[in-house]
Amino acid sequence: MTTNKFACRLSSGLKILLILLSIAMLLLISSCKPKETPKEERYVVLSPEVAEIMAALDLTDKIVGLTAECTYPSEFASIPKVGKFGTIRKEAMLKLEPTVVFAAGLEQEAIAEELQKLNIKVVSVYPQSLEEMYAAITNIGAITGTEQRAKALNEELKASIAAIQKKAAKLAKPKVYLEIYRNPLMSVSDDSFVGTILETAGGDNIFPTLEREYARVKPEDVINAAPDIIICYSRDSIKNIVSRKGWQDIPAIKNGYIYTHKEINPDLILRAGPRITLGLNRLYDLYAAWEKDQRP
Repeated sequence: MTTNKFACRLSSGLKILLILLSIAMLLLISSCKPKETPKEERYVVLSPEVAEIMAALDLTDKIVGLTAECTYPSEFASIPKVGKFGTIRKEAMLKLEPTVVFAAGLEQEAIAEELQKLNIKVVSVYPQSLEEMYAAITNIGAITGTEQRAKALNEELKASIAAIQKKAAKLAKPKVYLEIYRNPLMSVSDDSFVGTILETAGGDNIFPTLEREYARVKPEDVINAAPDIIICYSRDSIKNIVSRKGWQDIPAIKNGYIYTHKEINPDLILRAGPRITLGLNRLYDLYAAWEKDQRP
């Protein structure tokens, strides 16, 4: 009887030992499995200004696709293009297997909705003021894990813009007309990003309010506003601008203060990105030159 009890105890002990050994082996095997590495981030960027922000955040090496308008910095030239701003080639973009697509507003809203239906993460960024630009930089930094660089970039931009505003406050504000299209004639309101930039640099936009941020205007309204400076981004020539009916008496035309894309790069004015400080300084220089010529 005693022998049987001992045998039973020994058998139970062996079973427990075998169970423990099995658990140990399973733990050892599971610990030897390779750990899954986070999926490499692959960004497709459809907006030139967002692309410039991302380049400033040292994210160029993670951008796998761009639109044709994304031309700055020069490193973008070697990155595949997925169409133009308003005509995105969806299949070309999907082949790049993006983890995140950065889009703008306006005509890109439709493509953004299509991508979201395919479970592709889409981030829409369309800043319409300096404050919204700072917020966009912060947001992009949070999404891409570059929060500290984004914070530093915003601090740099705010300091530079504050310095421009300080010297711009001393200017006699010239009246400014900025033309973005010729047929139909279109300009910008103060509610637009471009209108904000004209004012921040020390100018007085002749169309503070319009039906929309970028809207049609009448030639006679431009004539009656009598701008001191004309900035023409409609690709019309200065010769044609000067010869427009009734425009000959506009102060900007009489005194020769007409500027085109050749004198001031539109990308420095139209894009809500890090190069906006260059655009503001260029505008300030134009305004200051006008003011100097007005002195007796």
